[in-house]
This record gives sequence, structure tokens and C-alpha cells, in this order.
Amino acid sequence: MDIKASLAKNKQRKFPVKSLVFGVTSCAFLFGVAFMDVKNEEVDAPSLVFAQVQSGQLSLAVSGYGQLRSKQSRFITASHRSQVEEIFHLPGSRVSHDTVIMRLSNPDLLQTLNRSRLALARQKASFEALKLSQHSALLTQRGQLTLLKSELANAQIREEAEAKLIAKGIVSALDHKRSQLEVNQLTERVKLAQLQLQQTKALHTQRLQIEQELMREVELSYQAADADVRNLQVKAGIDGMLQEVNIEQGQSVQVGAPLALVGSEMSLLADLQVPEKQASRVQVGQLGIINTFSGEVQARVNRIDPVVRDGRIAIELELTGTLPDNARPELSIEGRIITETKASALSLQRPSYIAEQSTAALYVLNEETNQLVKTPIEFGTLAGNAIEIRTGVKAGEQVVISDMSDFKHLEEIKITQ
Repeated sequence: MDIKASLAKNKQRKFPVKSLVFGVTSCAFLFGVAFMDVKNEEVDAPSLVFAQVQSGQLSLAVSGYGQLRSKQSRFITASHRSQVEEIFHLPGSRVSHDTVIMRLSNPDLLQTLNRSRLALARQKASFEALKLSQHSALLTQRGQLTLLKSELANAQIREEAEAKLIAKGIVSALDHKRSQLEVNQLTERVKLAQLQLQQTKALHTQRLQIEQELMREVELSYQAADADVRNLQVKAGIDGMLQEVNIEQGQSVQVGAPLALVGSEMSLLADLQVPEKQASRVQVGQLGIINTFSGEVQARVNRIDPVVRDGRIAIELELTGTLPDNARPELSIEGRIITETKASALSLQRPSYIAEQSTAALYVLNEETNQLVKTPIEFGTLAGNAIEIRTGVKAGEQVVISDMSDFKHLEEIKITQ
């Protein structure tokens, strides 16, 4: 029994060894097959997208998206409580300075205008009546002065004649003295009349100035009332495009309620949203290119918003070139800002999965063996749709920029036509 048990145990010990040998052999066979498949991996040329490494001047740029905005705009609000009678234009309409956008109504403003018109008419009539009254008073005083001057002249003639006749005894000395006294009295009266006439003129002038100020005050009230009524015809105020209409026909609006927004159409700004990490390269005055999807226009950086929103910073650019035909306010755009220009650099059309300032392994075409060779490439800064290459490839080489994630485990890939 002991011998049989020992033999049975020996058989059991030998069985796992054979199984282990068989397993190792199977793995080696499968690995060899797999290795042969890896080494012999092929890919069709039409399924690949190649880009050639370029050499030469390179403009490094920061890209972003955004929209166009009017450089000049006019936000129209209601100056009085009123009701919308009629709307003549809707958003998107091209308007000029005196284009009437809508018509409002307010009976109270019309009544105020009529009262102001009547008050101004009464003030003007009062002013004209005062002028006539003053003119009549001046004529009266001038007549009195003329009469005094005539009496003075007669008295002087009589006094001179008596002075010649007094020596002959024809005229008594007493009569002559009386004539002299009358001359002196008339002379003083003429002086007083002249002084009174001057003071009357000055008084009339001051009174007219006061009445003119009162009339000017009434006139200003009338002009304000007239402007309020004219403003019921809401005009654009500037040449451009009607961008917003904030009310509807028949609606009642309160003071300060928004009515419409008009913006310039030919004088535009571009607001680009740029990633925060790239925005540090942007400076005021740098050149940019705005793409309206119908054409491109040159621009210049005006302002950099210091506030970060959703990981992006707003860059304001002024359009300096000829606007494309489809350029208009609120149009969605793309753009790039030239941050640096290198006289000589390598670049490649940027693959969608490559980030700037990174290193990645891409497949480079070996034209002699017609194979793709995985090559580590160090990338630099973005340059529009291209990206700077620092090391890894040479000018003229063909690099696969399509997705090769299914082949990332391969070092070399054969190309079939």
C-alpha cells in the first residue's frame, strides 16, 4: 500500500510540470504570431492625411472667436411716458440720421406745447407793446426838450437885445435883469431835461433787457415742449443699422424705457475671445486678421479686457482694412492676432490633437522604404492654422496629421497604395 501511494504521488507531481511547459510554449507561439503581425502592419495611403514641414518666415499668432460690434452706437430711451402708435423699421434695417424708427403719442405733451406757444406769443406781444410805449415816452420828452430849447433861444435873443438898448434908456435895468434870470432858468431846465432824457433811455434799455430775459425763458420752455413733441417721432440719430427694437406697437412705455439700439455699420470693432494662457502674448497695437467667413480684413488691437470669463479674455480690435461684403454688427467671426514674426522657422499644419508647447510622437514618411516611422516632435507656438516645430523633423518631410491612435503601439507602418 505504501509503494502504490508513493507511485501515485509521483504521478501527481509530474503533471503540473508538463502543463507549465505546454503553457509557456503556447504563449511564445502566440507572441511570435502577434509580433509578426505587428511588424507586418500595413495602412492604405488614401486613408492618411499628410502635411509637409514648411521652412521660412513664420508669424506666430493667437486665435480666437467672437463677433463684430459697432464702434459708434446710440441707445434710444423714452424721455416721457407715452404709447407706441406705429413702428416703421425692424432690426436689420439700414437707417440714416433722420430716419424715423417709430412714432409715440402723449396728449399731455401736446397740451404743454400749446400752452407754451401761447405764453411765448403773449410775452412777445408784451415786449412789442413795451417798446412802443417807451418810444412814445421818449418822443414826448424830446418834444419837451425841444420846446425848452426854443424858449431858451428866444430868451437869449431878448436878453442880448435888451443889453444893447439899456444904455440908451429904452430898456430898464430891472427888465434886463429879469431877462437874464429867465435865460439862466431856461438853461438849467434844458440841462435837467437832457439829463432826464438820458436816464429815461438807460431805464428803457434795462427794462427791455429784463423783458428779453423773460421772453427768452418762455421761449426756452416752448423749445423744450416742442422738442418733447418732436421726440415722439423717434429718429435713428446716426447713420448705420437698426440692431434692436425693444417695444411693440400699442405698448405703453415709462420714462427711461429702452426703445431701440442703432449702431454704425461701416465703423466696426471686433471682440475676440482668446484663451487665458495665450492672452499673455497679446499687446495693444499688435496687428490681427479677422475672418468673417466671406473674407478677411486687417485689424489692430485696441484694448485688452483684464477680466477672465470662462477661461478666456476679451480682446478688442479695430478693423482697419476694407470690410468684406457680409461684415455687419453682431456677425460671428474668427480671428488671429500676430504676436511675433520669426524670420526663419519650421512649421506644420496643426493637427487637431496637438497643443502648443508640447511634445508628441507623429508618423513621418520615409520615402525610401515607403514606411511611416514614429518620430517624437517638439512643438512651439501656434501660428494661425499652423504650429511651430522646434525639433524632430526637417523641412520638406511629410508628416501624418490624421488620427493614428489605432496604430500608436507601432513604431513603423508600411504604406500600401
